[in-house]
Amino acid sequence: MLWSPKLERQAIPVLPDIRIDADIAKLSWAENYSAYYGIDFRREYSGLRHLIGGFDSAGERIAMQVFLLPNAHSTAFVYHGYYDHVGLFDNVINYFLKHGYSVVAYDMPGHGLSSGEAAAIDDFMRYRQVLNDAFTVVANFGLPARRVGLAQSTGCAVLMSHLLSGGEGDFDRVVLMAPLLKPCDWWWGKPAHAVLKYFIHSLPRKFADNSDDQAFLEFLRERDPLQARTLPVSWVGALKKWQPWFLKQAPVNSSVLILQGDADETVEWRYNLPRIKQKFPNAKVVFVPGARHHLAKESEAYREQLWQACDDYL
Repeated sequence: MLWSPKLERQAIPVLPDIRIDADIAKLSWAENYSAYYGIDFRREYSGLRHLIGGFDSAGERIAMQVFLLPNAHSTAFVYHGYYDHVGLFDNVINYFLKHGYSVVAYDMPGHGLSSGEAAAIDDFMRYRQVLNDAFTVVANFGLPARRVGLAQSTGCAVLMSHLLSGGEGDFDRVVLMAPLLKPCDWWWGKPAHAVLKYFIHSLPRKFADNSDDQAFLEFLRERDPLQARTLPVSWVGALKKWQPWFLKQAPVNSSVLILQGDADETVEWRYNLPRIKQKFPNAKVVFVPGARHHLAKESEAYREQLWQACDDYL
């Protein structure tokens, strides 16, 4: 199966179970996928094994990828944002491989190669269930015991939920990129949901200019077949339900680095960061002047600042 902008998500084969011997070379369509998104790093890193497969969690078939680096000193768990998928995190995966980490990443329900209604969820805790189950799935893969977590936007909400629910000991270090608590324009989105949920299932998606990398924005709009084209009302409801839960949680002592662009118009970072800091009092915040929301796919000049902050922290 050739990968192309016209590929229908429903045409993607169901992945076999993720196993220690689930090398991507066994699935020709998956090799085409990894080449299309630029996440085939086997030629760049000698001895690297790229595994791909699925596991069942939260009522869906979850697509997982594991990059096993010989002699890795740590394991990085990567959590993508809303409308994202693992294929878009080439820069993040490459950063960790370059610095001696093996990498574990998966597509959230309704995203990427995972099953589920596109971009929909009825409860954010289903996202957290997948995070928990992913630990179990890779427990016998021989990964380095030291774990770091890196998340973008909605992925941060999932990772923070885990840390605040007894999981603070699961990671040695955590990096939150543009974390989600309240999105911009929530002043109308929240009351609108209270009415619209009775009449419509979803709204047309408006592609935001959330990166300074214009080629990336064009790719999302025109050439990424894994992009959802709607905003399900259920997802908005799940966010509404999650926000008060987050605000009621007791603080934890996790080591956290927050990276935030000051040109971000996707999340209300001026509101969010003080409240996130209340939950993670040890958190350090690093601002990237001029950077927008999608830090994992910002232009190179901004990414250099992000990676320098990660170098100093990790």
